[in-house]
Amino acid sequence: MSEDDKKAYKKLNKRTKEDRYLLERAERIYEKMEAFSIASEEKDAIQLAQVVNIPYIDLSAYPIDKDVLGLISEEEAKKSGMIPFYLGEKKDLRIGIVDPYNQDAAKIIKDLHKKKYTAKMYLISKNGFKNSLKLYRLIIKPKKEKRGEIGVSKEEYEKIGKEIRNLKDLKEKIESAPMTKIVNLLVAGAVFTDSSDIHMEPEEKDVKLRYRIDGILQDVATFSHEVYTKVVSRIKLLAGLKINISNIPQDGRFAINVGDKKIDLRVSILPTGYGETIVIRLLGTGTTGLKIAELGLRKRDQDILMNKIAQPNGMIITTGPTGSGKTTTLYSFLKQINTPEIKIITLENPIEYRLEGISQTQIDASAGMTFGAALRSVLRQDPDVVMVGEIRDLETADVAAQAALTGHIVFSTLHTNDSSGVIPRLVNMGLRPYTIAPALSGVIAQRLVRRLCNKCCKSSKPDKKTIEMLKRDLGKYYPADGVSKLYQALPKGCPACTNTGYKGRIGVYEVFEVNRKIAQLIDSRASSGDIMDAAKEQGMTTMRQDGLLKAIEGITSIDEVNRVTVS
Repeated sequence: MSEDDKKAYKKLNKRTKEDRYLLERAERIYEKMEAFSIASEEKDAIQLAQVVNIPYIDLSAYPIDKDVLGLISEEEAKKSGMIPFYLGEKKDLRIGIVDPYNQDAAKIIKDLHKKKYTAKMYLISKNGFKNSLKLYRLIIKPKKEKRGEIGVSKEEYEKIGKEIRNLKDLKEKIESAPMTKIVNLLVAGAVFTDSSDIHMEPEEKDVKLRYRIDGILQDVATFSHEVYTKVVSRIKLLAGLKINISNIPQDGRFAINVGDKKIDLRVSILPTGYGETIVIRLLGTGTTGLKIAELGLRKRDQDILMNKIAQPNGMIITTGPTGSGKTTTLYSFLKQINTPEIKIITLENPIEYRLEGISQTQIDASAGMTFGAALRSVLRQDPDVVMVGEIRDLETADVAAQAALTGHIVFSTLHTNDSSGVIPRLVNMGLRPYTIAPALSGVIAQRLVRRLCNKCCKSSKPDKKTIEMLKRDLGKYYPADGVSKLYQALPKGCPACTNTGYKGRIGVYEVFEVNRKIAQLIDSRASSGDIMDAAKEQGMTTMRQDGLLKAIEGITSIDEVNRVTVS
């Protein structure tokens, strides 16, 4: 390159830098001008509102209900410069308007009055109106689709089943699906893989999709933020949530018909640093048909519980963390005793599965309908059996105990680490020991472990350290002929178990009944440790012992037992 060419290049490069600087400066000035223009529009709207004596509202800061938008069509909204944004009781409708003298607006308001709506007008800016109009495109629904319900045909579901052999196949299908089908495919894929939850988690560069399969989260696919924004809007629309609000938590529900199944989905949306994270829980996916004999209880424990639920009164409590199968256990009890001769009422939050022949009540604390208040009302309905979703406070504990003492069977749940921990937990709530002892029939502590996939699990001879652990933790329950082999999951699994090595779950339990000796310990305010020791003396197996015995039987693995129980 000659000297003249070098000088010319330097001059051009310098000019390019200057141009780039000027362009960036112009963009910053434009952004400031745009912000100033918006602020100016809002200021003008405030001044006009004062002149015409109409209250002003900034719609950019107000949540607009999608159902209210439908009261005025998009075409009518554009002509009249009006946006409906709130509908209260007795058809109290609030509408934002840009020009209070618009003749088209007057006609629409007159029609609304004929439909018995009371329309109150609020002045809004042109910018607020323009941004609110964008929401109309989000309320367009596919044909043949009910509000809050979507569908995947039987043929479509069967096709998905044939094309998906593992999570990798599902990832490819989801990432290549058209926008209109993504939500349907997300849910259908979760049903096909027997997932209990769908998690969508925004990160800095993309959005991660995970399924909870047999209690463990599995990575499935990723979305771009652009695609995810549309997915969020679609899910909010179906779940009846505020579409234009993204800075507060929201909860909702919708349903999906997958083949011959109708599945309820519970939606939770939470704002995070990179966007809104969504968790969808699939309800009613088949556990309602479970019988007590299929729970995985040992014969002693099953016999105790069958005897307890056949009695005319008493309280049985299941305990364990969220997702440990407590509700499934209680539903299996209800299924066992449900006959036309007895009346069963449940108090739940939420109602997870619909049970035929049983009155199920949804708790709504915001309306004053707490577990305690609802339980008092339920007892006036003359039930034989009551299921209380959870004992959270003294009021609920006291009413439940009194019900158990006055001729009712009461089922409920509590959060404690083990079965004996229920007693001090109830005492700490304020319940008297002399009330607990005669009211409480039995306690079940439980966890869920994954079943080994019977098509790909492998056996091996346990090492010396494992044998010593089994002898120590099982004690008198260690097999007399020893343990010659244990089973474990293959790291990569097989297509039958979606490459996890496990297929399905089973409970591990400890069940103690409140007999005379246990009742005396409760009355004397004995520690949970003393109560646990007494229960063991009477033949109770702990959750860990139950899990280890299931591992020896080839149902689960030692790794799974170690994951959910403490040695």
